[in-house]
This record gives sequence, C-alpha cells and structure tokens, in this order.
Amino acid sequence: TRTADSHYCMGTILYEWNNYAEASKCFEKARDIHKEKHDETHLSVANSNFFLGCISERKGDYDSAVQCLQDSLSGRRAHLDEMDHAIADNLARLGHVYYKQSEWDSAVTAFSDCLKIQEATRGTDTGSQVNVADALFDLGTALVKALDTQRSMQLFTDALKEYQRHLENPKDVKIAKCHSSIGEIYEKTNELSKAVNALEMASVIYEHHVGTDPPEKEIRASKKIDAYSGQAETLFRLATAKDRLGEEVTALKQYRKAMRSYKSLFGRDNLHVAKILNRLANMKGRAGSVDKAMVLFDESLRIRMLHLGNNHEDVAETLFGMGIVFEKRRDYGAAMKAYSDCLRIRSSKFGSDSMEVAQVVVNIGVVRGNKGDFSGALKSWNKALSIYRKHGLGDDDALVATVLGHQRLANQLKKRGRNKN
Repeated sequence: TRTADSHYCMGTILYEWNNYAEASKCFEKARDIHKEKHDETHLSVANSNFFLGCISERKGDYDSAVQCLQDSLSGRRAHLDEMDHAIADNLARLGHVYYKQSEWDSAVTAFSDCLKIQEATRGTDTGSQVNVADALFDLGTALVKALDTQRSMQLFTDALKEYQRHLENPKDVKIAKCHSSIGEIYEKTNELSKAVNALEMASVIYEHHVGTDPPEKEIRASKKIDAYSGQAETLFRLATAKDRLGEEVTALKQYRKAMRSYKSLFGRDNLHVAKILNRLANMKGRAGSVDKAMVLFDESLRIRMLHLGNNHEDVAETLFGMGIVFEKRRDYGAAMKAYSDCLRIRSSKFGSDSMEVAQVVVNIGVVRGNKGDFSGALKSWNKALSIYRKHGLGDDDALVATVLGHQRLANQLKKRGRNKN
C-alpha cells in the first residue's frame, strides 16, 4: 500500500508539472496495486481513475476519459458522502468530457448534479462561492448546446453576479467568459446590439490579459491558454454579430484575428479553425467569390472529417454551405450530392421531421427545379411544408412563404412546358 501511495503522490506532482505521460504511468501502477489488495471500487482506485480520466481528456481520448471518470465516480459514491466535493469535482470533469463529445443531455445531467452539491455545501468563504459560480457557468454552457437559451441566460447572469461579488479582480477572465457567453445568447436570439455590447465588454477584459494584437510567437510561448482561447472565441462571436449587422469588413478582420490565435494555440487542423473557415466561406459565397468560398469549405470539411468522422452535424453544416456554392456554379450534380449527404446526417442526428432537415429539403427542391425536374421539386417542397406545419408555422411565416412562392413558380413553368408540347 505504501508503494501504491508513493506512486499516487508522485503522479499528482507530475500532473501539476504537466508531465502527463509519466503521471499516467504512476497512477496506473497505484491503481493496479490497490486493485490487487482491495477491489475495483476501493476509494484509492477511484482516485487514481479520476486523474487517469483527466489525462485521457487532455490527450483527446474521450472514450477512455469517460470510462475512467465513471469508474471513479462509482467508487467515490460508494465510499464518500453524496455531497462530498470530490464527487462534485468528478461530475464537473465528466460533464466537460460529455460536452466535448457533443453529448449535451449527459453534460447537462452531470453539471446539474455538480451544481446541487456546490450549492448544498456553499460556505461563506470566497472559494466556495466561486465554486458555485463555476458550476452555474458550466451548466449554462451545456444548456446553450441543448437549445435552452432562456435557462442558460439566467445561469450565466447568476454566475456573473457571483463572480463580480466574490472575485477580487474586476477584470478576471471568468467575468469575461460570462460576458462572452451572454453575448452569444443575445446573438442567437437576434438581439444583436446587446450581443455586441456584451462581447465588447468581454473583449476589453481579455485584452487586459493578453494585449490587443499579440505576435504568434508570444501566443505559442504563453501559458495563458484560457485567456487567449477565450479572446479568440469572443472575437469569433463578435465577428458573427458584426457580420449579421452588415459590418463585413470588421467581421472579416475579427474572424482572421481569431483564427490566427487558434492556429497559434492548437495548430492548423484544430476544429476552431474549421469553424472560422466555414464562416469565411459563407461570407465569400454571399459576396459571389464562389471559387474562394469552395477552397475554404474544402479545408473546413477536411479538418472536421479528420476529427469528427463522416456523420457529425458540423460536417453536415459544411456540406450544406458547399451545396449552396455548387448551386451558384450551376454544378447541380455536385450540389445534389452535397445536399444528399447533409440530409443523411441531419435525418440521423435531428430526425426526419426536424427543421434542420426541412432546410436541406427546400434546397434539394431548388436544385431539382433548376434541372427542370419540376415534379421532383414540388415533391421536395411538399415535404418541407409538411415539416413546417408540424412545427406550427403558418402561411405568414417567411420560411413557408418562400416555399409557397417556389411552388407557384414551378407549377407555372410546368404548365408552360405542357403547353409547349
């Protein structure tokens, strides 16, 4: 047992030094020794599993991370009080891994359970108050992805108040993260002026920590990864809001600045880079620069498929954008292929009667119409209308009105073709 404890203590030291490879070896040795002397649910085994899960998460091996963290959680719950902070830490880490796996419901559950513990054990000390704020913020991030924007806004607002009340530094990065997340929700709910205001407040705080335009070498050498990545994400969100407000020059500048930071921090093949490439491609496509747009889409698709495989919703997003560009090129065969692949993914991910599917089906109808297949186009648009009706949209809705307009035009062209014959 002493040998196991020595390995465990050495593992914690190496972990703090960011030497994860050697730390992992120590935790594995400690776990194996405790397993032989006790059993798989022993608290010492659970503690080693916790660190092994954290290391697997840092390596990007999320399946192994989930397994280790779940084993750790089971062991800790078997030996500790249900409101113990070690269990809260376990739940928080597990929630972050679920979040990275896009398992939003599981992340919400883990963060909710963590918040219950932090609130139940809240003390008067600053550390315990900040722990509650951290838990509020984490749950808010998961609920944004689960599309519960109203609840997430309340959580971010509560977290911001707690941070402002208890953190000594009014320009703490945690305060910036709250402003940035609140700005993201305002953008999603089309309150663009409020979005810009919140995001600019976040940007000012991040600039306090990392400057306005740091050189790439400085970013790569810095240990302020949270601050740099937070600034990049805020710039991305701010660029999105500016783009929607028609400030395209400012948006392009901010997108490129965010991409430079992401490349410096995480490399050229990072998913954040792919996300920005996708937005830049959309902007180029709208401006009529279809060849430049396609180059950007191709690179975004390559990175996303490298990390996410062929069946992820982000891959579908890129395929949808590519379909639009192919349409503008009048390459209807390629457009149909891109839309069909997008439709397959979205049907699997969101269901065949989802609004995401309806969006693709409408565009497939447009491609069919442009190819002269008016019967096929009308069939697609009938399907889209059926989905819209199921979601309670009436004829006065812009989406429904657009499809009805397509149908009228197709019927006129179809009739004109019969008259010619």
